[in-house]
Amino acid sequence: MSMRKFSSDLIKKSVMTVEGELIGTVDNIIVDTETGIIKSVLVKPSGASRYGDFSLDKEGRYMIPLKSMKSFKDVFVVDIASGQRMRTSS
Repeated sequence: MSMRKFSSDLIKKSVMTVEGELIGTVDNIIVDTETGIIKSVLVKPSGASRYGDFSLDKEGRYMIPLKSMKSFKDVFVVDIASGQRMRTSS
């Protein structure tokens, strides 16, 4: 039995690191049109810090694969090794 979710259940959900740092909020999703499976989540960054080596879309949102995220109630958690986090100037 597959679990069904509406995109409105995901949009605006917070995305954090396992250390509790806010990465940003879910802005949109990328779906495989053939299977209907969510492939990636587009995350609007909360600040000037750069997290991991995730690709950015043309609007500057992180493209985080759904398989690298875990959902807990009102937040997604992404396990990013501390060595992958890079600071950028604002």
